[in-house]
Amino acid sequence: MSELPRAVLSDHFQELMQGKRLISAVFLTFRFDPAFFEQEVLPIFLDIPLSHASAIRLVQMEGVLNRIGAQMAVYYAENGLMIGETSAKLPIQRVPVRHPTGYFHPKNVFLLTESAEPDADGNREQTLLVACMSANLTEAGWWRNVEVCHVEEIEIGTKTRLRDDVLGFLAGLKRRTASETAHPALQSISDFLRQTEQRAQKSSGQQLHTHFYDGKTSVPDFLEEVAGQYIRDAYLEVISPYLDDADTCRPLEELIHRFRPREVRVFLPRAPNGDATCRKELYQSVRALPNVSWGSLPRDLLRLGRTEDAGDRMVHAKVYRFFRQKPKWELFFIGSPNLTTAAHQKGGNLETGFIVDKLAPPGACEFWLSAQTKVPLDFKPNDEAEGTTKETVTHLVLRYRWDTGEASAFWNEPENRPASPCLELDAQGQQLGKIGPLPSSQWTSLDAGFSEMLQTVLRRTSFISVREDGKDPVTVLVQEEGMTHKPSLLADLSVQDILRYWSLLTSEQRSAFLELRATELIKTGQGLDLVTTQRLQAEQDTLFDRFAGFFHAFGCLERAVKKAIEENRELEAVYLLFGKKYDSLGSLLTRVAGTESKQDDVERYVLALCAKQVCQQVRKDYAEFWQNHPADAKEIERLCGETAARMQEALATKTQEDMKPFLDWFEGWFLKKALPAEGAND
Repeated sequence: MSELPRAVLSDHFQELMQGKRLISAVFLTFRFDPAFFEQEVLPIFLDIPLSHASAIRLVQMEGVLNRIGAQMAVYYAENGLMIGETSAKLPIQRVPVRHPTGYFHPKNVFLLTESAEPDADGNREQTLLVACMSANLTEAGWWRNVEVCHVEEIEIGTKTRLRDDVLGFLAGLKRRTASETAHPALQSISDFLRQTEQRAQKSSGQQLHTHFYDGKTSVPDFLEEVAGQYIRDAYLEVISPYLDDADTCRPLEELIHRFRPREVRVFLPRAPNGDATCRKELYQSVRALPNVSWGSLPRDLLRLGRTEDAGDRMVHAKVYRFFRQKPKWELFFIGSPNLTTAAHQKGGNLETGFIVDKLAPPGACEFWLSAQTKVPLDFKPNDEAEGTTKETVTHLVLRYRWDTGEASAFWNEPENRPASPCLELDAQGQQLGKIGPLPSSQWTSLDAGFSEMLQTVLRRTSFISVREDGKDPVTVLVQEEGMTHKPSLLADLSVQDILRYWSLLTSEQRSAFLELRATELIKTGQGLDLVTTQRLQAEQDTLFDRFAGFFHAFGCLERAVKKAIEENRELEAVYLLFGKKYDSLGSLLTRVAGTESKQDDVERYVLALCAKQVCQQVRKDYAEFWQNHPADAKEIERLCGETAARMQEALATKTQEDMKPFLDWFEGWFLKKALPAEGAND
């Protein structure tokens, strides 16, 4: 038996991300657990120190996502949402996808990265990582199951056989979502691919280039077109957790008919108690096929633990392995397609995969699966729906825009009904009211009262329960946009905290600071009882220290904004200047102007002028950026101006009559940017 390649999925991605930092990320999944994805999957791609307390970890993750300004999105099957105790919290786009002829079933990761350190010319090399795998964004997919994954790395400006197929697939993905949905992460990945060149040849020498399966044709047709001459008359083994609930295995019979394999072994999926998860008739029909046998994977691969009595992991991988022995050669088709009719036929499920031609490892090129002749005691067919049903799904898409405060709804069922029924909505037992009927295939704005209620609800949960026509309620995940303006998970940082956070230079320092402050401000959450509480040590408090600290913090903020704009991380600049996060400029101004501020009026006035100066300088140096955000720019300028005017008035009324002219003079000089003294760098 040949040795199976093995790796831990998270470790594999972490190795690929070494020396890289994230620009954009797109995840595709059938089953989606939002809380698990945010807490356990996303940190793999960011390489930052995180607390083991869930609430603090979320705050740290929010800070990193805001700081790097990466565009991120998850596209999931509209009926594949998993409901847990906690919902989505982080600034990540979450888009439900409808596929009317079957299941939206792909499992992909697209990671647009750049080198963590610039080269000698100050440039950062960009790379796209494209993964096809079998793992859903769930705990089972990333922690417990036996899964398969292959990642291709594409450098900018190079030739690749993947370009056109991936671009076409991403364009089709947009069409399967509600119209007028923004796709910034998807767009950035498509823009990168357009800077590569489509490789015309299928192979180089005797080796086939990796090809992307986009679901536009049947699986057999794709294999025939790309690799027919390579895989005909080879050995074949198939690993698939799900088979048709039928008397025969039509997809297997089609593969045998097309490619005439010398011998075939098919993995027999089993339940934890040993029952075969297929029909007895199908088992017998496969067993009766010439040169075909059922098989099993090595026991040590399946065990959940080291002891003999440890349970088995579920085999969720989808692998079609063709190989020869003389000369040694292997070709894999891996990804999301099960050995089912819906997965293999055109017009069934939407699936993705890679054809990968790999050099065979040293030693004999043999079957991974051991042939099994013992008949199972019982047969209980299992469905690839994985607990989902088409009946318990709603076609409602709810959207809330944090930057405008507007809620809207989209009825995504154009085929059967021109309009939705009346829909009842609630969240965690709180009645939100009724909406509808909604016209099909267009966004409908909801009234201001509903928008305000939804905004309040979204601070607690993004899960909304929908009931239509007296049916059982169905839960949807609100599609949130304008996330830079969503209030932070850590909304209670003081002015001193924000200034200190701006001044921290490294991600490790910022992460440690957030863990310390979050421990004091967040009182609930898994793991918080294990966190050691430590007080921030007070720094020496002199007049010079205080004002020098102000100027240093605002200088760090201005440099961070300018660097983000210059390196095309516009989202980061937006959140720092215009956002509603714990370390955004607007958050600091709100606290400066608030009655709870611990600063005296002089300090508050200087802080407001520092904010005004940063905005003035960014507007001058980056006019295009400023003009691209007119509403946000107008609001932050208003906030700066009103705060400074209010603080000036407070100072003038408490002192002698000539203070107002002095403050006008002082403010004029303060806002002028100081120039380096002549010869200062000599």
